[in-house]
Amino acid sequence: MKICVCGSGKVYLDCCGAFITHKKIPSTPEELMRSRYTAYCHADIDYIMQTMRSPASDDFDAESARQWAKNVNWAGLEVIKTSHGAVHGIVEFIAYYYVQDKKQTLHEISEFHFENGQWYYVDGSKPEPKKIGRNDSCPCGSQIKYKKCCGNG
Repeated sequence: MKICVCGSGKVYLDCCGAFITHKKIPSTPEELMRSRYTAYCHADIDYIMQTMRSPASDDFDAESARQWAKNVNWAGLEVIKTSHGAVHGIVEFIAYYYVQDKKQTLHEISEFHFENGQWYYVDGSKPEPKKIGRNDSCPCGSQIKYKKCCGNG
């Protein structure tokens, strides 16, 4: 049995596959976000379009998204934080992927709205960058203090 790429540890057809094949509707913004990540992994842009509303859908270019998704090697998903009320939800996540063997990340705070009995992705933003103190470890991963590494300039 194929394990779902969203990182849940569940079997694909019991996880995101149930949403992507329209057997179930995601009951939380996190389920929708995970299924959208999985759809990008499979370049299923039809599902991506079906699960988004304005303003996210306003200038969405399906063909460009499809080509991009096909040229990416997806490497994992980390859900940082999730919360939702009756009609509004937020999911912060980091998606890991490779483009031409170079590791990339997409760190986003996604916004979801509940309409007509289901959740939709409506917008996304990058989180505020964390301020780095001179005595903090350098974010480059060197294990050296920032002031002695990348902050030395």
